[in-house]
Amino acid sequence: MPAYFPRTPATPADTGATLPPPAISVDFEAGPQRILARVRGEIDIDHANALREDLVSALEASRLGLDVDLSGVTFCDSSGLHLLLDLNRMASGTGKSLVLTALSRRVSRLLDVTGTQEVFTVRGPADPTGSGRASPA
Repeated sequence: MPAYFPRTPATPADTGATLPPPAISVDFEAGPQRILARVRGEIDIDHANALREDLVSALEASRLGLDVDLSGVTFCDSSGLHLLLDLNRMASGTGKSLVLTALSRRVSRLLDVTGTQEVFTVRGPADPTGSGRASPA
């Protein structure tokens, strides 16, 4: 079930201009125990709240937790980091887990610079078999 959060176009639609691609999108794949969320685009202050709603809903709907594939994230600011920290806290508080998979270079750098990488469970790329589980790094 894809969810899209398009950024307001810079030019009015009635000019015949082509709309830009969504600034961020997330696709969900439900497995028997976990849900995999593949996030692509920019996680910034303009889009973090809408993304938060969808990821929290997915976490709540999962049996054991949420795997978030961040390999397609091209930008992540402090609001994105705050979102990930909140999700991690929520998961832990409900006996579930949050696993970050396939970090993009920019997300990896953000976690490194802020000293938060050790707070998260980080694993390798998501399991392509569709089970919704991350494969070990």
